[in-house]
Amino acid sequence: MAGEILEATAVESRAVAVADIVVPEPEVKHGHGGVATLLTVAAVVAAIIGFRAAVISSSASNDWQSALRTEVKRSAAAMEDVRTLYETELPVALRILEARTVQAELLAAAQQQSGAARTALVMEASVQSQIITALSQSSDLATNTDYSGSSGGFDLAKALAALRSETPALVALNPDQLQASGDALAHKAQLMTLALIPTSFAALLGVLAQPLMRRRTLLLRSGAAVLAAGVVVALAVELVA
Repeated sequence: MAGEILEATAVESRAVAVADIVVPEPEVKHGHGGVATLLTVAAVVAAIIGFRAAVISSSASNDWQSALRTEVKRSAAAMEDVRTLYETELPVALRILEARTVQAELLAAAQQQSGAARTALVMEASVQSQIITALSQSSDLATNTDYSGSSGGFDLAKALAALRSETPALVALNPDQLQASGDALAHKAQLMTLALIPTSFAALLGVLAQPLMRRRTLLLRSGAAVLAAGVVVALAVELVA
């Protein structure tokens, strides 16, 4: 009889122990599920924010590279116009100016001479005239009166401006605008990465909630709130910045 009582007591004790273990199990599983959900959502949000920041940063890099290429293209066009003016047109214009000066001096000297001397001076002036005629066909700088300077020379600044106006598309190139666009996008990418701070903190709270059963609910709610703040920051940067 005593053995049956002891056996019944032992069975009852095991049942109580099993009940103690089984009862809180749904709460534990529920808590673990909340942690897993928070960590998963935080990871997804962090991946989206990181991907968007990378895309914006790539766009900034593209704008910077375009600005560099545009600057090189614009500089090359400007240098080509300068080379054309100073290496091609100016030497011819100077030779024409020299011929005109020599011709004028010869004709002035011929007025004071007679006979063979006068004839020789006139013939030499004629040679200079032929030089002027031949070279003028390839020199707009010397023949266009708009480029004549007040002292008898050439207005090179005006001639260069006219030469540059022949290629308005190259003159209109604006690398500064592309540079500014790249800087703005780079700043936006930096602001976007700031949204990763609350997102990472939310993941940290989820990790801390794993072992801290008594404060798990508070930590999970705090993590959800911080994660929502990170999402708000990311949306604000995307829409405003």
